[in-house]
Amino acid sequence: VSDTDGFNAQNVLKSDEPIMSPSWSPDGKSLAYVSFENKRAEIFIQHLATARRSKVAGFRGLNSAPSWSPDGKFLALVLSKDGSPDIYTLNTATKRLKRLTRHRSIDTEPVWSADGKSIIFTSDRAGSPQIYEIGVNGGKPKRLTFEGRYNSAASLSPDGKFIVIVHAERGQYKIAQYERATGNLTVLTDSSLDESPSFSPNGKMVLYASTRGDKGFLFAISIDGRAKHKLSDQAGDIREPVWGPFKSK
Repeated sequence: VSDTDGFNAQNVLKSDEPIMSPSWSPDGKSLAYVSFENKRAEIFIQHLATARRSKVAGFRGLNSAPSWSPDGKFLALVLSKDGSPDIYTLNTATKRLKRLTRHRSIDTEPVWSADGKSIIFTSDRAGSPQIYEIGVNGGKPKRLTFEGRYNSAASLSPDGKFIVIVHAERGQYKIAQYERATGNLTVLTDSSLDESPSFSPNGKMVLYASTRGDKGFLFAISIDGRAKHKLSDQAGDIREPVWGPFKSK
């Protein structure tokens, strides 16, 4: 966890095994993440102030991509315990699971809409990764993206009007912005291996990781693509950044 400029980084958890897919709780007090510390993917919730944590998903197969609901009462997550990877919701108090998708494809990377009534996710059910939306009570998913053969890793703007995604063009992976009202897709970055976009709480900037050479760096770009900033040169390889939930005063 670091300041918004990438400085003052502090370790929340250290492990010799991979730790990935961090997701902030809406109140900023907890993180959900995937850890391989037990030699398999499991999902944990950790309270930042006390470091107290609990395992909330350790089923057979895949346990991945946790995402908090806007009210902080649920996690959306990906499980393959019943076959192919599908989207589920988990009530964090009762631990009750609800399965939303049922498809032989890979459904992954769920994120909640701003009103908590639907979930945006990535699926290759049409033959290549695209962005879909499904209601929290299930039903038939609606495909959102049609431009290009690869669109993934959605992050929604706070007002719900835009989605930033990873969009592939001629083998290059860039950050793009999808406007929900029109379906227009605008490419924001000009590099070739960008990943993990995350909207700022005020909706004006997008945080993302970009690989340069053999190392990942942290960048932020304005939603019109005009202002791009490389954040601090930290040691190590930067992957899967996610913006904290607090708005600036």
